[in-house]
Amino acid sequence: MTYPDLSALTGFPGWQAARAARATGPGPEADALRRAYLELLKLTLCDLGATSTVSVGKWGDGTVTSRELRGEDLRLRAAGMDWPMQGLTMIGLNRLDDLQACVEALVRDDVPGDLIEAGAWRGGASILMRATLDALGDGRTVCVADSFQGFPEADAQGLLNETEFLAVPIEEVQASFARFGLEDGVRFVPGFFEQTLPGLAGGRWALIRLDGDTYEATWQTLAALYDDLAPGGYVIVDDYRVMPECGRAVDAFRSEHGIEEPLEDVDWTCVRWRRESVAPTGARPLAASAPQERVQAPARPRIGRPPSEREVALAEEADALRARLAAAEAEVERLQGSPLAGARAWLRRRRGHGAPA
Repeated sequence: MTYPDLSALTGFPGWQAARAARATGPGPEADALRRAYLELLKLTLCDLGATSTVSVGKWGDGTVTSRELRGEDLRLRAAGMDWPMQGLTMIGLNRLDDLQACVEALVRDDVPGDLIEAGAWRGGASILMRATLDALGDGRTVCVADSFQGFPEADAQGLLNETEFLAVPIEEVQASFARFGLEDGVRFVPGFFEQTLPGLAGGRWALIRLDGDTYEATWQTLAALYDDLAPGGYVIVDDYRVMPECGRAVDAFRSEHGIEEPLEDVDWTCVRWRRESVAPTGARPLAASAPQERVQAPARPRIGRPPSEREVALAEEADALRARLAAAEAEVERLQGSPLAGARAWLRRRRGHGAPA
């Protein structure tokens, strides 16, 4: 994600529609307590519980830096428009609200099947799904499918493939579920989608959440899982509008397989539809053109805390000062090695200040 100019976002629909980072207070009734718990959890997953948070972004020259968000700038996080430094999800409060509502509708309407997220990053959306089910006393399984090592080499799309920030080890995601007391009823499916998702065929799904970004990952997920989606079940596509390849894959799959249920906007990038037809699509995964290139993600060193924009600016100033100092030292050495050159330089300086020679 390249760094946005925050001052230019005030007219952007996603920025304007972002809801306030505020939770519902608890009440004595069970439903009020459940709502308050889930509201507080969503703020925590987005790292919006304090007065400020830290955003990570990548500039056009490849520099990765961090930026503090506070006040009105917190809308960037609430809208799901940045990379959180500490948060467990990028999708923001609006998409989390809608995801919770979808899970509640599935339980209320008795739609059979498990829930799966294909492309989980730090697991925040899946944590909310598990928490919502637990709060409703529903024991169905949440599947968390991800490579847990970033994007494969063959799917390189510049920023996606280059940034270590997107590669989160499975142990780290599992630890987050455990930290919230939500490790039960969760199945992890590690590996690249073309290798793992076909093995899930024959199951039953009530909700499929796609966040694989690329054309191939999006198509592979739909081809492997859609025929097992129960009528009344949801397909949620996180990056339909912001990732052109993702949107093209969804449109092509729906067109090729006669899926006519209308797409509904969730926010500025996310869409969903609810399956009505029971007819199988007969969808097949894309042919793997070079499977040997996708069995391992490129090695990336782990990065620590990205420097702040101010730290980067100070480092650039320090580099400039060091360069000037080196040039001055070189000039001193040159003058010391030639007394005549030194005298001429002194004479030029005197003349430049208007003093008599």
